Amino acid sequence: MIAPDKMKNRITLHGLGFIQVQLEAEQRLHVWHPELPRRTCFEHSSIHNHRFSFVSQVLIGSQRNIEYADHWKDDGEFVLYLHEGLRTQNGGRPWVPTRRTDMVIVDDVIIPAGSAYRQEAYKYHRTEPQGNGKVATLMRKTYEGMNGACSACRFGVEPDSDFNRFQWSEQQLWEIVQDVLQGGEL
Repeated sequence: MIAPDKMKNRITLHGLGFIQVQLEAEQRLHVWHPELPRRTCFEHSSIHNHRFSFVSQVLIGSQRNIEYADHWKDDGEFVLYLHEGLRTQNGGRPWVPTRRTDMVIVDDVIIPAGSAYRQEAYKYHRTEPQGNGKVATLMRKTYEGMNGACSACRFGVEPDSDFNRFQWSEQQLWEIVQDVLQGGEL
């Protein structure tokens, strides 16, 4: 018997501090809340890219999106880790170190509820919920690449490759989603 793929669950936790709800048509509802767990290295590893491009509509709250350019440097401040391969038991992908780099901010914008932002595949960014930390976005993929995504983790910090995406029950996750969706201002 083959075990079910938990990443196909409708709702899961993400190590970057949000809940992901799978929707139809390449869409996902992302919900941030200050009580959600994050990977232990979060403050040193929140810069990342995606293997897909997307448009994200902010539904509740406001979201800060900071884009970065990476500059290869043998003694760079960050190590880039490739996330490719089979998912681990806890739902993540392996962290494979590739090279050192520096990250330079190229854009920094706050997106209020009712507005959207676009993120291109393989471009580095990080997002920060604003205000009370309760934010909901509707993300729609617009393109999917073939290579894995990467995270930048500060040199000397061990990445949290064992973050458990299933540490909260589905009921707990839905309660957080309900709290944000009912308590936010449209």
